[in-house]
Amino acid sequence: MLVSNASTLILLAKVGILRNFLNEYGEITIPKEVEIEVLEGDTFDSKILKKEIEDNHIKVKAIKSNTTKILKEFKMHKGEAEAYILYNECNAKAILTDDGELIKLCKLFEIPFINALAVITRMFERGMLTHKEACEYLQKLNDYGRYSREIYNYFKQEVNCP
Repeated sequence: MLVSNASTLILLAKVGILRNFLNEYGEITIPKEVEIEVLEGDTFDSKILKKEIEDNHIKVKAIKSNTTKILKEFKMHKGEAEAYILYNECNAKAILTDDGELIKLCKLFEIPFINALAVITRMFERGMLTHKEACEYLQKLNDYGRYSREIYNYFKQEVNCP
């Protein structure tokens, strides 16, 4: 099982690859706060995410623990804190996140994490995307996301994009 915060799901929905990702990797579990964040507003991506939640491709699960300590120690939003707690409570395989603070926390505690660029790269490696499609999705994600040039170039090289 993968746990996600809002950032990666929103990015994958924005670029139009979320359904393909869910078809290949199965369900994603999110905490209640992340559900609130992804459904906020009347946007195209929030409508896509609402449908995926309604269709049970994205499962919503309440956390048992409190986020107070995590929020005091780390500069992150409640959704990221809940995703971290849910990961630990469910013994998940990894956290889907493109949030810098949650990535720092994952690195600190050696928690596997996957960002949206890595999702595209792995889908390409598994033959789910053509080279051209993978490069186009990486470019779209870079347009929407706040990736450093170094991170973006790393994934472009992984796919061998121009």
